[in-house]
Amino acid sequence: MNFELAEKLDTLITSNKLDEAITLAEKELWGLPQTPFHAILGKDLLHLVDPMAKYLDAFYQWMKPTITTKALYAEMNGFTINPDLWYVDVFAYDEYQGLDDLDWLADVELENSTANDPFLLTGFEDLQEAYDDYMEKEKYHDKRQRSGSEVCELIIILRLQQLMREAVKAGKAKGKTWVNVPLLVTAHDYDLIYKAT
Repeated sequence: MNFELAEKLDTLITSNKLDEAITLAEKELWGLPQTPFHAILGKDLLHLVDPMAKYLDAFYQWMKPTITTKALYAEMNGFTINPDLWYVDVFAYDEYQGLDDLDWLADVELENSTANDPFLLTGFEDLQEAYDDYMEKEKYHDKRQRSGSEVCELIIILRLQQLMREAVKAGKAKGKTWVNVPLLVTAHDYDLIYKAT
């Protein structure tokens, strides 16, 4: 992963400057030699805002008899190594312990999640093919390909976070109660966590 860029992006998203983070990451990718990962430039997941808002609302309602949800955590699967299917699982927590120490996110009951019914992400199929080819043909040995991949993966996470932010806005516009709890968003094995508001 491009740790230097990830650190800059983390600073921005922690300050709720997600759009600036997207611009910075895309500018970084524009500056690299052309790869199949450049297909991410200018793409987003905003066509999924309404379905995601409905999905989050349905999950929140489904959890009501089980726990009093105080936080939601949305995690995209390990997409760079699982290019065949990209999806998001959502987890419900009965307490919110903030962003300083994220160990509490590991303390979740599987039945308090959407693991059996994940939200499928669509719109990035060409990138799924790029990651499949990248892994299958071991293109990570090529510095140019690796650099493009590493920046692209950060942009994918930022675009997921953008989707969740907009889903929260859509939920607020409809007066949904789930929007009153923190929604944390990232991908599996990434520390780039955004609190969607």
